[in-house]
Amino acid sequence: MELFSIRLPFIKKNAPLLRIIINSIQVQGKELKNGDIIVISEKVIATSQGRIIKLEDIKEISKEASEMARKYDMDERYVEIILREASMILGGMKHVILTKVNDFLIANSGIDQSNAGLGNVVLLPKNVKNVAWEFRKVLKEEFNLDELGVIIADSRVQPLRKGTIGIAIATAGFEPVEDCRGREDLYGRPLQITLRAVADDLTSAAQFLLGEANEQTPVVIIRGANVKFTENPQLTTEMSPEECLYMNIFSRYLLMIDSKEDNS
Repeated sequence: MELFSIRLPFIKKNAPLLRIIINSIQVQGKELKNGDIIVISEKVIATSQGRIIKLEDIKEISKEASEMARKYDMDERYVEIILREASMILGGMKHVILTKVNDFLIANSGIDQSNAGLGNVVLLPKNVKNVAWEFRKVLKEEFNLDELGVIIADSRVQPLRKGTIGIAIATAGFEPVEDCRGREDLYGRPLQITLRAVADDLTSAAQFLLGEANEQTPVVIIRGANVKFTENPQLTTEMSPEECLYMNIFSRYLLMIDSKEDNS
């Protein structure tokens, strides 16, 4: 499998991102080939959508935002935007609030202060699933392809692990999850629960080249990945909180802690 990055010019608010990506691929002597997967950072998509907010424009602060800002030592305007974007607040710690947005867990509603400009924040893109399929359609036509995968990428932290890894917040054109249940291991024992996070694995590989600072390489092309291309993926990367190992066990742990404190 081969990965290579595409450097883009500085992306401004409301820029024609897809045309810029196509031009940048061609100018740099690259191309998209049949069976490629293109990984695009969510931040450049959000910027091109105009999803940039000046903190100074946030005038109305809710009581909840003020209280959480004090509790977690954060700018109350920043917290106010986090609350507006989140579908659920699960808790927090200093400088970070854990939220649920678009069916996945993410710190601070995915709102980023880096590479946003002084006093600004960048929100997550709108309609990321539609964007992934729309980009795929145009790119297939532009490069005359039959099979092409698209991943919109973000980064996240994992429980009890330092650092960020890649996460696919939207995909198009291939199966993002491989169902390995029923396959036999080396000793003939059938696998019972294994689902392979194909899209997230590929995004983590691309994360080495996407960069988090001033690299200006928010696009990575993956060539030779062993994935199943399809117009109608059967599985999705999301699961309900009730099915999630961490959500179930953490909720029981917190209930146990609360119970001990109440009885002390």
